[in-house]
Amino acid sequence: MKLDQVGIWSEIKLEIIKEYASAYTKIMSSQSWCKGYVYIDAFAGAGKHISKQSGEMIQGSPLNALEVEPPFTEYHFIDLDEERADVFRRMAKKNPNVHAYHGDCNEILKTKIFPALTYNSRKRALCILDPYGLHLKWETIKAAAELKTIDIFINFSIQDANRNVLFEDLARAKPEDIERMNAFWGDESWKELLYREQETFFGETRQVRIEDYQILSKEFCMRLKRVGFNDAPEPILMRNKKGGPLYYLCFASQKNVAKNIVNDIFDKYRRAY
Repeated sequence: MKLDQVGIWSEIKLEIIKEYASAYTKIMSSQSWCKGYVYIDAFAGAGKHISKQSGEMIQGSPLNALEVEPPFTEYHFIDLDEERADVFRRMAKKNPNVHAYHGDCNEILKTKIFPALTYNSRKRALCILDPYGLHLKWETIKAAAELKTIDIFINFSIQDANRNVLFEDLARAKPEDIERMNAFWGDESWKELLYREQETFFGETRQVRIEDYQILSKEFCMRLKRVGFNDAPEPILMRNKKGGPLYYLCFASQKNVAKNIVNDIFDKYRRAY
């Protein structure tokens, strides 16, 4: 199987998630009321990557999660690629706590995983929503928020948005890419944040970008809070070698202690890089 090559910021993201997952299971394992603490990776990938920096094979977030102590009580791994999903199917045969799925995570989460995580279930979950681009739907995020039982990390791909949607003139974007952005954002209000109508020399109007993408990350976190999460701290921006924006790693939770832990982790990596 071909493995993805990942840059330094992807390696940092893996470390951030691993650090939080470790803190999460330590806290949840001490709660006598809790009937289970679940790890969900909605874009699990192949489980391993190739580091661009070292050329070596490194573990992805699913394998990192399986090594966290104390362990999660359940693991749910989803991927749209059948060959990659098979990696976790084989793992599930050896570990009854592992569950593997092949298909669209937006549907699988809402129909097969989230229904078991109601507030009355006394289960809690950490869900990693790390798509390769704008392939996550807002309705999925909303469903997680409404349960009041799930902490989430979300990859908000600025690179995908800039490359395919957020042109200086919105008319240049393909309708299908605008629809992907609408599905990820939840509606078309992102246009109001970034674009204004401008009259051309020929008396026509067009939507011209006047704001930077940074306003999107702030508003996205506000939307996470409005949809049902207790808080969403300032996300960490991941950049390429030239300093160009790749994506924001966002986090949302129902508990202030979770926000404080993530803020400490984010701040550590902001200072280091």
